[in-house]
Amino acid sequence: MTLSGWLHLAFFGLVIPVAAWRTKRILAELDVLPDRSPHFLVLIAQLVLFGGFSLLVARLSGIDLFPPRLPSVRDWLAGAVMLAGTIVVLRPWWRRAVLEQKRILHLFMPRNATERWLWVGTSAVAAVSEEITWRGVQFALVWTVTGSALAAGAVCAVLFGLAHLAQGWRSAAAIVVFAGAFHGLVWITGSLYVAMAVHFLYDLIAGLEYARLGRVLGHPAMRDATP
Repeated sequence: MTLSGWLHLAFFGLVIPVAAWRTKRILAELDVLPDRSPHFLVLIAQLVLFGGFSLLVARLSGIDLFPPRLPSVRDWLAGAVMLAGTIVVLRPWWRRAVLEQKRILHLFMPRNATERWLWVGTSAVAAVSEEITWRGVQFALVWTVTGSALAAGAVCAVLFGLAHLAQGWRSAAAIVVFAGAFHGLVWITGSLYVAMAVHFLYDLIAGLEYARLGRVLGHPAMRDATP
């Protein structure tokens, strides 16, 4: 294990979950949540930095993230099944969250054309960066430490959920399950490629559907939103 590997384990295993918990507390105390466009831009920049750090650690630690073999038809079908199943299961959750007028949804509801394009960019960067970091580098490092792929997947899934704690405890718990499924998809397909595609489409669809439901059901974040 290289020094950079230990730094990666500590940063994403401790610093990021603690920062997410503190962000949750800060957001709860704010009278007005941040504007979405600047928020999306900051998030994109942050994810680029995190992904770049993970790529550097992967290179220094000899972790092969991008095998030359492209996914097979079976791999893409597995990804399509996972995407469809996840949307079917979680769509009622999205609707309930909008009906309950969850305040945090303000940050996931693109209101106009500019915000929608920024959401596309955020979804794409998140898919690539988070899969590299959590299903690629962090998983390989934890596997090296524990000697167990199953334990590494479980640990990384829990830490990934905690890294999203700003969205609330219930959402973080759901994200743990979501992350576990992604580890399984990477294991089945043998690479990060399909997981990245599914992750991108899921985030994109979730944000656009939150916005649509927000307009239809009258979430405060979508008042005067353009269709």
